[in-house]
Amino acid sequence: MNIQDKHTDDAVNIAPHLHTVLFEDDKLRVLKVSVKPGETADMHWHPHNINYILSSGTLSFEKQDGSTVVVDLAEGQVTNSIESSHGVKNVGDTVVETVQVELKS
Repeated sequence: MNIQDKHTDDAVNIAPHLHTVLFEDDKLRVLKVSVKPGETADMHWHPHNINYILSSGTLSFEKQDGSTVVVDLAEGQVTNSIESSHGVKNVGDTVVETVQVELKS
């Protein structure tokens, strides 16, 4: 079953303009994420995931409690995130691109 079928607040459902499914099976889903300068996504959910940064830039993440965190991402960087929900905005002047591997439990 697709992740987005199980979670109405899934990233692909909420922000299909940023998230493209490249591959999915019963163990994982691989997304291409592309966020242009000024582009936003409303609050959405991701399972535990690992990101490989293809193009560097600066993103602002809104947490569920309303707080925000600004993150500078570097090309070639790898990030690891627990299951969570967030909103996002590209506050930099470059397109941020990642390959995101989401793990299914």
